[in-house]
Amino acid sequence: MNKKHLLLFIFPVLQAVFFALALFLMPNQLILSIAFLFIATLFLNFSLHISIHYHVHFKYKSNFLNLIIDNLYSVLLVLPFHFYKMQHFNHHRYNNLLNDFTSTWKKNDSGPARRSFISYSFFWVFRSTSFKEVKKLALQDGDLKKEWLPKMRVELFFILCTGASLALINPFFLLYYFSMFYAGWCMIAMHNYGQHLPVKYGDTLAYSYYNKFYNFIFFNNGLHYEHHHKPGADYWALKSESAAKNKLPHLLDGFFIYFKKEK
Repeated sequence: MNKKHLLLFIFPVLQAVFFALALFLMPNQLILSIAFLFIATLFLNFSLHISIHYHVHFKYKSNFLNLIIDNLYSVLLVLPFHFYKMQHFNHHRYNNLLNDFTSTWKKNDSGPARRSFISYSFFWVFRSTSFKEVKKLALQDGDLKKEWLPKMRVELFFILCTGASLALINPFFLLYYFSMFYAGWCMIAMHNYGQHLPVKYGDTLAYSYYNKFYNFIFFNNGLHYEHHHKPGADYWALKSESAAKNKLPHLLDGFFIYFKKEK
């Protein structure tokens, strides 16, 4: 692990710090506490899309270090790390087509149809695909390995222990934890929607945001087309291909496109 890779821990650390501050300030300074909780959810989005995403593609040499990081990331995601890993491998296999579990398209009688930004971003909890169906396809495709299933159970155990510990200290702490989970994953969905705008089915791998300052502070996270084109490339090795472009950062672009269409 070199210095540039250590920088990737900044988003999970900031997420944890702001979440802890939100708990510390609740209930005496409720408005500031909720503001810090919101900041923690924002950092959850970047933790997943940058830091945890990198860990999916590039593991460390030490199995023990990987075990620790897998479980810490699971607690921060409020989702088993290996479930996300399976989901992400599926995402790269199908590149936003219908068999992609996170596709911005859905299947209609007439063929692929665009998912609404609102339903995709805020009502992801109610998607119909069951874990049984997801598991079956992922095992069939090789995006899920059977030896990951016990790891998922251990990761889920740590998540439940974290939730139980927070509830014992203060039941509202548990509410904050699951609020961070729901709101953070809404932001993650918004971000993914911007990366894979449903413009024309199967037309492009992904959309990129090419602002140099954004890509400097977010480790080339804007270069999402390039990442799909070369998923094995280190963040620092990605180079702009001037492909399908977003006008705004991924987290915002789908939102503004949706409301522009509504007008």
